[in-house]
Amino acid sequence: MMATNTLHPQLAQITGVLTSVSIYNDWGRGYVRLEDQTYMTITGSALVGLTEGVSYRFDGRYLTHPKYGQQFECAAASIDIPLHEDAITRHLAKNFKGCGKVSARKMVKLFSGNLEELRDLIVNNPFAIDFSLVTSRKVEPPEGEDLSTLIYRDLSTRLGLSGVRDSVLRKIAKWLHGQVETAGNPVKAAWSLFSGDPYMPIKFVSGYGFAAADGIALKFLNFPRFHDYRVAAMVTYALREACEQNGHTYLTIDEIGVRIAEIDVDVDVIHAIAAAEARCEPITAENHRYYPNHLLTAEKRLAHALAHRIFGNGDPITDMTDDLLKHEIRMAEKMLSSPEKPFELDDSQRKAVTGMLHARCQLHTLTGPPGCGKTALMEVLVSVARNKKIRFCAPTGKASKVLSNRVKRFGQIATTIHALLEVTLDGFEYNAHNQLDVDIVIIDETSMLDLELACALMEAIPLHAHIIFLGDVDQLSSVGPGQFLANLLQIGFDHHRLSSTHRNDGGILEVVQQAGRGYADCVDRPDVRFSHGLPEPDDVGMSRVIASYHAAIKRHGIDRVGLLMPRRKGDRETPGWNVTYCNEILRQELNPDGCKIIGSQLHVNDRIIIRQNEVLKQGEDEKGKPIYEQVVNGDTGFIREVFLDQDSNSVSHLILELDDGRQIRYPSASMSALNLAYAITVHSSQGSEYDVVIFMCTNGSPNFVHRGIAYTAFSRAKKTLLVYGDDNAVRSIVRREIPKRNSVLSQRTQSYVNRLAA
Repeated sequence: MMATNTLHPQLAQITGVLTSVSIYNDWGRGYVRLEDQTYMTITGSALVGLTEGVSYRFDGRYLTHPKYGQQFECAAASIDIPLHEDAITRHLAKNFKGCGKVSARKMVKLFSGNLEELRDLIVNNPFAIDFSLVTSRKVEPPEGEDLSTLIYRDLSTRLGLSGVRDSVLRKIAKWLHGQVETAGNPVKAAWSLFSGDPYMPIKFVSGYGFAAADGIALKFLNFPRFHDYRVAAMVTYALREACEQNGHTYLTIDEIGVRIAEIDVDVDVIHAIAAAEARCEPITAENHRYYPNHLLTAEKRLAHALAHRIFGNGDPITDMTDDLLKHEIRMAEKMLSSPEKPFELDDSQRKAVTGMLHARCQLHTLTGPPGCGKTALMEVLVSVARNKKIRFCAPTGKASKVLSNRVKRFGQIATTIHALLEVTLDGFEYNAHNQLDVDIVIIDETSMLDLELACALMEAIPLHAHIIFLGDVDQLSSVGPGQFLANLLQIGFDHHRLSSTHRNDGGILEVVQQAGRGYADCVDRPDVRFSHGLPEPDDVGMSRVIASYHAAIKRHGIDRVGLLMPRRKGDRETPGWNVTYCNEILRQELNPDGCKIIGSQLHVNDRIIIRQNEVLKQGEDEKGKPIYEQVVNGDTGFIREVFLDQDSNSVSHLILELDDGRQIRYPSASMSALNLAYAITVHSSQGSEYDVVIFMCTNGSPNFVHRGIAYTAFSRAKKTLLVYGDDNAVRSIVRREIPKRNSVLSQRTQSYVNRLAA
C-alpha cells in the first residue's frame, strides 16, 4: 500500500513486512513485501535496528537509482500493527520470546476493552506489559528493544523527516534515556521532555546543533519564536559560529546582534542575552565583550603563561663570550656550506641569532617572509647549542614534515605539537602538571597556532626553557579562534624580524612579495603563469584545469601538487570552482577503478582530507599501554585499505596513509569526517610545500577572500605557480587587508605582567 504525504507531495509512506535487511555501518538496504504482495527495495539509516519479518510503516521518498531502479529511501520507521485482535495476537506470539499463541490470546482478551492501549504499549513500551497476569513463563520483549531503541523509534517516527541524521537521533534517544524514569511510560516521558525544550540536548549531544534544534522546534513542534529557550540557545550559537568562522575570541553586543539578525531579524538581542544568562548558557560577559566560556578560559591561561615568562628573566641559551660565540657561528656556517652553495649569515641574521642566544628572556619570535632564512638561522642556533635538549614542532603534520627535512642533519626530528605533548583520551600527557624535559622548543608556522593549542603548548614547557616562535605574520591566521603570532608581536619581549631574501625562488618570490605589499602585476614569469581570465567551470574550462593538474602530478607526484581554491562549499552535481564539485570530477578522472567503500561515497585509494580533530587508539605498546594518534583538521593522505567486520557487511576500520608519513587506523564511525582532497582550500594548505601550485583565484566576500588568501596560496609553490583568475579580480583581492580578529590576548598579558611587577 502506498500513500502520498499530503503535507509534502514529494514525500510518501509505505506499509509492509520487512522481509530482509542488510546493515552496512550505519546504513541499511532491504526488501519490503507490500500489501499487494509486490516487493520494494528500501534503503536508509532508519533501517538500523529493525527486525526482519515485522510489519512497519515507512516514511520517506521514492528515488530512481541509475543502476538498481526504483527504491524507497526511508527516513523513519515505526511498527505497524492493525487495530485488530488477530493481528495483535500474531504479533505478540511471533515477537515476544516465551509468549505462545494461548498467552497472546489471553493478553488480548485482557485488553479487549482497549486494544489501542495494548498496541501503544507494544510499540512504545513493551517492558510495561505484565505477562504474569496471563502466564507463569518468563516473557521477554523482541531482541534489540531496549529503552533507548524505543525512544529512538518514537523520535524517528515523529522527526524522521526533519533532516536530522539518524545517528544523531539515536544519540538524542540515548541521552533522553538517562533523563527519564523507567517506571510508567518512559517513551512518552522522553518525548514530553524533548518536545518541551528541543534546544536542551544541544549542550549534551554531539552533532546536534542549533540549526537542527531550531528546524525541529519551528517546523514540527510549533515552538514560539521568541521563547526564552530558543533565543538563549540562539545567542550561544551565534557567538560560537562567529568565533569559529571568523577566528574571533569574543564578540561585542552589536556583533552578536548582527549574527542573530541573520537567523531571525525580529529577535531582540538584549532580551536574548538576558535569557542566555538566566539559562546558564556557556558564555561569559567581560568588559562588554562576550566570550564562549572555553575561549575565555584559554585566553586567561595563555596570558598567565606568557606573563610569567616575560616577567621572570632566566639564564640565556649560552653564556659564551662574544669571541667564542662568533667562532661557533663561523663553524656552523662552514658546516652548512657546500662547494656549490656557500652559506654565510648576513648582518641582520647574525644579530638575530646572537640576540636569541644571549637573551635572558625565555620568549623569542623570529618572523619574516619566505626565503629570508628563518629555518637556516635555527640550524645555526642548534649547532651552537648542541648540548641542549631541543625539540622542534609545528601545528600540522605537513608543516612538521617540511621542518624535519631541514633539521635531520643534526639528528633532530620535528613533530606535530600534538605528538610532542602526547595525546591521550583525556587531553595531553604533558601539561602544566607534567612538563616536558626540554631546554629549547622551536615552533614553526606559528601563524597557524590557535588559542587553545597555544595554551596547551605553553603550559607544558617548563619556565627555564627557551621558546622560539617562527612564522610569517602575512600568512593566513589559524583556522581556529585567535591570532596568536600577531598578538605575540604586540607584546614587549625578544622579537627579531628578517627582511632580506636569500632563497632564489625567482618569479614565485616576486609575486609573493607583491601580494604582501597589496599589489599584483599579473605578469607571466618563467615559473609563474597567469591565465588572465577565469575559465568557466564547464567541460571546456574544467578540462583545461584538469590537463594542467594531470601534467603536474605526472611529473612531480600527486602529493607534490596543490590544486587550491578559496571556496569549499558547493554541490557535487553543479559545476563551480569549489572544492566539492572539482573533487568529484577529479576522483572520476584519477581513481575511476577504486573499490567503493560500503556505506559511504568514498573509494579505496581516494585522496582524502580529515575535517575534524580526533584522538584515535592505534593499539598498545609492549607494556600494554594504549597508543594514541591525534589527527587534525587539514591532515591529508590516501585511503589504502578497508577492513570489514566478521559479517562482511560493515566496515570495521580504514588504513589511511597520511602525507606526513604516518599510517593511521581510522574507525568507520568517523568516516563522515573524510572528504576528497584532490583539490583543497587555501586554508587547508597552510604549512604545506608543493612543487606546483594551481590556484583558482575566484573572487568573493572581502571577509573571506583577501590578501592573506592570495599570499598563502602563492607562497605554497616551490617550482611552479599557475594562477587561474581574472587579472582585475586578482589585483582587487590582494589589495584587501586581512580582516582583524577580536582578541585581547596581548592586552591581557601585559596587564598580568604589570600585576607581577607591582
